[in-house]
Amino acid sequence: MKLNDLKKKGSSHYKGEKVEPIDRMKEGGILWDFARGNIIKYAYRNRWENHPLKEEIIQDMNKIAHYAEMIKTMEDESSS
Repeated sequence: MKLNDLKKKGSSHYKGEKVEPIDRMKEGGILWDFARGNIIKYAYRNRWENHPLKEEIIQDMNKIAHYAEMIKTMEDESSS
């Protein structure tokens, strides 16, 4: 999967801009760190065993998977 394909799966609230924040972060060399930080944030936010909002946990786990796939894609593209 290419990073552009992965961007299509992301949130729609950034799609209306001329340049998406993810592109700016990639150009600035901070996208990998941004993705890693978001994985930590979403994992930390849902560390409670008896979290009352199961739907929120599932959404956050999907975000973790999205950012992990982003890192994997960047690694694959850089080694190609």
